Amino acid sequence: MTATDLAGGDGIKQQLSVIQEIAKLLDRPLDPPRTVQSILRLLSQMLGLNCGRVLAPDSSGLVLEVKYSYGLTHARLAQGAFSVGYHEGVTGFVMRTGTIGLVTDIDQEPLYLQRITERSGGSHSPIAFIAVPILESGTPIGVLSVQREGIRHRAFDSDIAVLRVAASAIGQVMRIRQFLNQQTEHLMQENQSLKNSIVMEGMLQKSLSHGIIGSSESLMKAVKQCMQVAHSEAPVMLLGESGTGKEKFARMIHQQSDRSEHPFVCINCAAIPPDLLEAELFGYEKGSFTGANGAKKGKIMLADGGTLFLDEIGDMPLQLQAKLLRVLQERQVDPIGSTRGVPVNFRLITATHVNMQEHVNAEHFRLDLFYRLNVVPVYLPPLRARHEDIRPLALHFLNELNHRYRRNITLHPAALHVLERYSWPGNVRQLQNVLERAMLMVEDEVIDQEQMTRILAEQSAVKLPKQGPDRPVEAGMAEERGVRGEAFLTGAMPRAYQWVHQDDAQRIRNALEQTRGNQAGAARLLNLTTRQLRYRMEKLGLRMVRD
Repeated sequence: MTATDLAGGDGIKQQLSVIQEIAKLLDRPLDPPRTVQSILRLLSQMLGLNCGRVLAPDSSGLVLEVKYSYGLTHARLAQGAFSVGYHEGVTGFVMRTGTIGLVTDIDQEPLYLQRITERSGGSHSPIAFIAVPILESGTPIGVLSVQREGIRHRAFDSDIAVLRVAASAIGQVMRIRQFLNQQTEHLMQENQSLKNSIVMEGMLQKSLSHGIIGSSESLMKAVKQCMQVAHSEAPVMLLGESGTGKEKFARMIHQQSDRSEHPFVCINCAAIPPDLLEAELFGYEKGSFTGANGAKKGKIMLADGGTLFLDEIGDMPLQLQAKLLRVLQERQVDPIGSTRGVPVNFRLITATHVNMQEHVNAEHFRLDLFYRLNVVPVYLPPLRARHEDIRPLALHFLNELNHRYRRNITLHPAALHVLERYSWPGNVRQLQNVLERAMLMVEDEVIDQEQMTRILAEQSAVKLPKQGPDRPVEAGMAEERGVRGEAFLTGAMPRAYQWVHQDDAQRIRNALEQTRGNQAGAARLLNLTTRQLRYRMEKLGLRMVRD
């Protein structure tokens, strides 16, 4: 219906009808956009309060924007935003102060910005603008505004009263919607968390079935990466220190792949002399060299249909790297002494503990082969980066050893604590060996702190050429206090050997400056013996200073 001037009893009845219709809308199933637009439509069609819009802060809370509207074009709506602080226009004033905004003629009010105003075609009659705050506990959370066109005899107070009722209803709808959004978001987060837990539990079960023990974030990340690429044909390069379980990860990838029913063939490129490695990898024909009394299939041919795992690929000689690259490119292998190639189909997984980029830069490894192998690099974390996995690993190995040696040995809690504080330069393999040694040497049924400290003291005398970013072995153990191991734990034992690096020169100079040239004092600062310090000074070309 067209809006007409309402006055007296008829006007009151019409207003009551609007309020009743609004109440009916709230009883219906909640659909916030539809409910609010229906309220704005009632105001327009029954009271002539046109172009209704509801404005509320955006996600940043700094800008008022139109959330719902009725009777406005998209072009007008695009202009209906009010800037930071809500200091713009009548709408900004209502939002800032929580009071009623009334402009009886927008053309006569400089504060009114006329951004969203919609005029009837060709009409030049006065337009009034009314804005009421949408409140929550007395605080504005939005603004309901309308425009009233033409000269009407109905008092503005009547319109404001109805608009306040409408604003209250709209505020209720907005609060319910916000509550539902929060609950939905919470449920979605819980659902995603549950999905992640299920996925993590699945990965954990799969890793356990392949002998990979632990649940640390860094370990699970490596397991997840391997699971993601297991069903592909992409070459995988396993990176990490010695003893981190590269072969177990390679077997896991194979067993989770589509080639699991076919052979898994493993060869350590560092364990075989270079002159024999070619024959082991590529095979040979009878009579191809002295001692070749019969033909032999190489590891590559044995892996046909399955997976070939090349451990310590960084130690492969350059001439064999070129031959391996050809196999990968042509998918056929040429045994030694053969005049024709043999087609092969295998998935390649490699592993190394060296920095392959440095290896390539030093021209010890072919760049083209490196790109072929390094399609999916997976970093296996050292044990010192998986602190929470030390205890379950230790108990797992202890259980296996008890079965093997038919014993019932347990670990004292203090001994477990010693294991957890050690930095394990030899990683999981070293932990397994230490526990086996402790079991064989223990005199009663419990491996105690004293025995474990003594074994680790002897272990710390050997140090790897490169220690990770974590603290060295001595620092990792110095916080422990044993009984007979006190001398070791306080550092009163022969210091572990440390390799000489060029960047040690500045550290030595700084130490000598602090001790005013006293080599014994500088050695103590650097955790070296005096003899080790002098050896480094000689290697680095530093001037010798007498104590």
